[in-house]
Amino acid sequence: MKRLWECLFTMTTAATIGMATPAASAADARLQQVLKRLDAGQPIMVAAIGGSITTGYAANPPRERGWAAQVAARLGRWGPVRFINAGVSGTDSAAAVQRLQSHVLDAEPDLVFVEFGVNDQWLDERVRAASYEALLRRLLSAPKPPAVVPLMLTQQGNRFRDAVDQQLRLAAHYGLTAVDFGQWMQGRVDSGQGRWEVLYDEPVHPNQRGHDTIAQAVIESLEGAMKTGAPAVAAALPEPLHARAREYEHVRHFAGDDLKPWRHHGFVRGGEVHPEWAQLPGGQVAGWTTTADDAQASFLVWGREVAVFHAESERYRNLEAWVDDGPVVTLRGQVPERVGYIGWHYTVVGTDLEPGAHLLHVRVKRDEWAGSGRSASLVSVMGAGLLPPALHPSDFVRESPSGVRGWRFVTADDARWRTTGRTGKEASGARLLAWSGTELRARFTGTQFALRFAPGRGGINHFTVEVDGRPHMLSLRGEGLADWRLREPLPPGEHSLRIVKRTEGAMAEAVLHGLLLGTGGQLLAPPPARPLKLEFYGDSITAGACNGDMGEDQYEDLSSHDGTRAYGALTAQRLGADYVGIAFSGIGITRTWGEFLMPQVWNRVAPWPDAPEAPRDAREPDVVLVNLGQNDHGFPASRGEPFAADFAERYLAFVRQLRQRYPATRLVLLAGGMTAWKEQPAIPQALAEAVRRLKAEGDAQVWTYTFQAFSWAHPRIDVHAQMADELVGFLKNNVLP
Repeated sequence: MKRLWECLFTMTTAATIGMATPAASAADARLQQVLKRLDAGQPIMVAAIGGSITTGYAANPPRERGWAAQVAARLGRWGPVRFINAGVSGTDSAAAVQRLQSHVLDAEPDLVFVEFGVNDQWLDERVRAASYEALLRRLLSAPKPPAVVPLMLTQQGNRFRDAVDQQLRLAAHYGLTAVDFGQWMQGRVDSGQGRWEVLYDEPVHPNQRGHDTIAQAVIESLEGAMKTGAPAVAAALPEPLHARAREYEHVRHFAGDDLKPWRHHGFVRGGEVHPEWAQLPGGQVAGWTTTADDAQASFLVWGREVAVFHAESERYRNLEAWVDDGPVVTLRGQVPERVGYIGWHYTVVGTDLEPGAHLLHVRVKRDEWAGSGRSASLVSVMGAGLLPPALHPSDFVRESPSGVRGWRFVTADDARWRTTGRTGKEASGARLLAWSGTELRARFTGTQFALRFAPGRGGINHFTVEVDGRPHMLSLRGEGLADWRLREPLPPGEHSLRIVKRTEGAMAEAVLHGLLLGTGGQLLAPPPARPLKLEFYGDSITAGACNGDMGEDQYEDLSSHDGTRAYGALTAQRLGADYVGIAFSGIGITRTWGEFLMPQVWNRVAPWPDAPEAPRDAREPDVVLVNLGQNDHGFPASRGEPFAADFAERYLAFVRQLRQRYPATRLVLLAGGMTAWKEQPAIPQALAEAVRRLKAEGDAQVWTYTFQAFSWAHPRIDVHAQMADELVGFLKNNVLP
């Protein structure tokens, strides 16, 4: 009986015998181990992931005579081979990292071929190298890592090699046997032993003879790899060549029930489903489609990068999409070249986003197809960069205080800061920052700056630091007094600075000592005051607890808890107002999950009864809003205990304390965001009674409002956005002049 490689080699065509074996980037020990197992008669699982060429497009029949099927069949003539064809037409490596787990890794293959040379050429240049590298890394770091063989295909004539050349460098970096078919075939053409036009009937897809030749090239490469000595398999992967590759190692595909708009008009379930993707494990369900000119929808998504996967054809319309308040991107569904068939595209909508939750907005593009009745649709949303906290990127560099010696230091209590919210002043000129939403703004000149911080009580503090309107996330992890320098220098000239505390005071405090400005930098007069001031008192809902969590509520990673994206802060932002947030998870009027009740800490610089009492602000808030009661119901209900009979009286007593401190301000008593007001009628009754009694006493500046938007768990940023929509409308129509 012939051994494996004798068997393989006798199956070559006469035209290929004696020709050069395709160049391999390196001898791969893992590949040799798999092939030796097959040579010994042991069963192996083979998978191929790629685009339409991997599916066998233009072969006849495709699933039997495409290059991938032929390679699996030739291997199977020696030993038992199970084969998975995970090719999906029109997809690239960015979509592949999203589907890799269900389509390939869940089957625990022993050998995987990767083919994205052609389709990655059309992929966004900002994406393709990193997404392809992440694809290799995820394969090589799987619990049962397979041997990986990258196959580099080009268009006819070895044309457009940008993506292929990147992929070859990555294959060499990870010590993989790579098959550069374009280069190999071009060598045959140059030596007069082959012609490109014989292998292709059109520029992109090889015909049957092309598939036969690709399969032969792969087999010859495997034969060559088997004969070459190889080093032992490395114990660990090398560092990635592309920094963003780690982001594509942490992905999430939002489709089906995971992709439901929280707000939409004109969209319905439907649209094209990729027929090949639908047949693979996990399938694919319809996304969202519309024929309405004014259709729009908003989705809750996660990731440092957000992309939309959508169909394209000469008969579709275009969509527009944007993330949060970012730039608008066209989702090109109307592609005149796609006559008679459907293509598929991965369009990046938001990139270099903060880690965590985001709002994706989609609408029909207003263009010449208005009124045509043509459909526009999206299939799914793909998030990348769902990184664990330890891998969150930072735009700041930690320096010791001596590291910025010679820089100009300005204390945190300097009059040129514009401070909003409760802060504690220290003798050194530092400020204690506890309550979430506390904000400091400034204007300065120069090209470099740093912030001198020291951790206070609690755990990790998270801040948003906006420079000229661009947000940067800063996390203080308890390292002691340190200077945090913005990594990238700024252009010369005047700059705006905004520092906002995201983490609620019950979880962490920080002390801001001041601002350091590089050579020639100056702190300028403070930014102008905003015309309106809102002050909120509440619990975890108002604090923004868990509002960026994906899945269940959690309190271990507070980077996803952001008080600046809670409904109160959003309401203030939309009204152009200052925001003051006095909010504490678990707190109530009569019951608490912690140690303290709101009446014990509401007027303190930090959420502790022993914290100094906050002095009265020179400027009273225009509106004070109270949203309490969730924990007065939730805590006793969790223990099977009754709701406090004196809640209404104690709630009114607290409101009277607020009125005493702010005799002229408008008061709005809120309920909602979670379910207490639905489950415990005594809560809305207590609010209504408080308003009735105060008005009976001559206080006309008091209102009550119950949110219709709510969540059974802590509301996420989509629900907070809906709450802000409601509240802005109520304030404009009823409270504000």
